[in-house]
Amino acid sequence: MQIFDRYVTRNYLRFCLLTAVAFIGMFTFMDLLSRVDDIPLSREAVGLTTSEIIHYYLVNMVFLLFQFLPYILLIAGVGCVTQLLRKREWTPMLSAGRATWRSFAPIVICALIIATSVSAFREAIIPQLLPQHESIQRKLNNHREWRPTDLWVRGEGARRLHAQAFTPGEPALITGLEVFASSKFGNDTRVWADSAKYIDGKWLLQGGIKTDSKGEVKVDVFEADGFSPEDLLRSYFVRNRPLDLNSESYANLLKYDPGHRQAETYMWSARTLPFVALVLLVLGLSTSINFGRISSKEGVARGLLMCALFFVAELLFRDMGVRGAISPWLAATAPVSLFAGVSLWAFSRTPS
Repeated sequence: MQIFDRYVTRNYLRFCLLTAVAFIGMFTFMDLLSRVDDIPLSREAVGLTTSEIIHYYLVNMVFLLFQFLPYILLIAGVGCVTQLLRKREWTPMLSAGRATWRSFAPIVICALIIATSVSAFREAIIPQLLPQHESIQRKLNNHREWRPTDLWVRGEGARRLHAQAFTPGEPALITGLEVFASSKFGNDTRVWADSAKYIDGKWLLQGGIKTDSKGEVKVDVFEADGFSPEDLLRSYFVRNRPLDLNSESYANLLKYDPGHRQAETYMWSARTLPFVALVLLVLGLSTSINFGRISSKEGVARGLLMCALFFVAELLFRDMGVRGAISPWLAATAPVSLFAGVSLWAFSRTPS
């Protein structure tokens, strides 16, 4: 790595840190201000503690990073290059014959490494952080304990589980459990119970009854693949916070419900996240940075407009994938591929 590359890399990483702190700090402060009245009410209603509040905002900062990473990388890149332009630090390198894309290479490589690392971290940590975040958020928003209701889960074969109410924890608890299983030979079965606790990989039933073609019998234990507490949580988040799940969660859902188009579309979308950040960065740089007489503010505005168009296109394609108008794979990859072509074309026209 040459001296100029190291210099650009240091400046870009510094701008990334400053932009991330600005974004996360601003939204955290705004959220804290909006909850000035909710926090005392939650303390009184559900005994919300100071440690839970601190934990919530620490976890929320991680979610903000996941959400705004493409913007952080884009704004940091534009800010870095704009500063170098203003100080005329690009001029010696370009005058020596270095191509524009080569000068931008440290920024693009750093952004790719950051986006890939954060995406990998997101895949690994989301299953643990999401229930914690939702639990405390419900206490703050609704002033009561988090208790998902009316959950439907598809399991192995043709089994369906319905939980009237589900309480996560150790042990997890279901109130009002029903399990339906159909057979092509007409031997349908049904299991229901007043309540069930999940202990050692099994649901221990209270008032459990099983009915089939042979009659009705009492059952104390129910065990089947696809009906663990993790599966119930996944069912809740698919319905309420689908964009916050990772690709592995959607893959597990598709294991028992292969026709779930929303899950398949969002799974592919989660896998394209590193490329989204990279495409937006190249698109923003190629349309907002110039070496001519055009105003830098006009160029930045044009770059941000192109990025806004990308998210509109992503929303439209994703909706078509969920509705079945196009395949889920195409719905997730088409916006990235389309705007990657636009960004490369725009970048090829950048003056040097």
